[in-house]
Parts: sequence; structure tokens; C-alpha cells
Amino acid sequence: MTVLSPVDTASTPHFTAAGITYEINEEYVAVVNASDAELTSPQDFPRDPLPNL
Repeated sequence: MTVLSPVDTASTPHFTAAGITYEINEEYVAVVNASDAELTSPQDFPRDPLPNL
């Protein structure tokens, strides 16, 4: 339930959470951005068709 962005991509991609800087591979920048989008704007995602699974 923590927003991780913004991801700084000027050098090695990284973000800071709770005062700790985490470096991530470039391939995971989209994953971090998607997780932030899920928390900050859940209305933009379709409803889960199978919520009981």
C-alpha cells in the first residue's frame, strides 16, 4: 500500500521508500509504475471478472 514512484532513470533506475534508496533493473521500471498506478488510480482498471478466485 505504498507508492514507490517516481523512479529516477537518469542513471541506474532507483526509487526511495522510507528513506532507503532501492536500485532496480530497467526492465522493472514499468512494473513499479504499474503498481503505483494501481494504488493511485484504481478507477482506471477494469473490474476483476473472477473476484472469488
